[in-house]
Amino acid sequence: MSDHNKNKVNIMGICKGAHYITYCLIIIIIVSMLAAVVCAGKNFAVFKIREHFSGDIVYQRMVRVGDEFTLHYVHSVTKRPVDEVFKIDNRHELALVEMRYDSFGANLPVGSELLSGEKTDFIVEKDFYRISYQNRKFDVVPLRVGQVIADHAVKFADGPKVRLLDITQGGEYIELYVEPLIN
Repeated sequence: MSDHNKNKVNIMGICKGAHYITYCLIIIIIVSMLAAVVCAGKNFAVFKIREHFSGDIVYQRMVRVGDEFTLHYVHSVTKRPVDEVFKIDNRHELALVEMRYDSFGANLPVGSELLSGEKTDFIVEKDFYRISYQNRKFDVVPLRVGQVIADHAVKFADGPKVRLLDITQGGEYIELYVEPLIN
């Protein structure tokens, strides 16, 4: 046998019998795992906070579509806490679900409102007022980070509270938004 024939790999020999079945199973498993990763990625997004003017990302985390987070701050006039609850509506949008506060003040609703064709629900709870929104969606939530009183923070149920003054400067114009994990 010539040296040339000794170095040839017999592909047909590899693709016979038990080896053939093993290789086919490995290929099926790899393709299935890749498909699962792609499909699962459709239910995930990346929540980001960026500084508007520089475009710098100052915070990001992976989230599931349907997850909620709370934007917590102290109202500048009433000096009382306000919570705005947002939901990851889809991989491109945030939805404002509700607002909670315990004292009326400037720019805080005192009853149901009709805004952009959407009627809000005004609910009086034992210790606070709650505004419920049905269809308030945002590509980007703009925010000026409070310098003195507000002490803005973002809190996800499964994570630590992120104080905005710890990741950017007071007075900074920032944007909260989500992007698809996988396009």
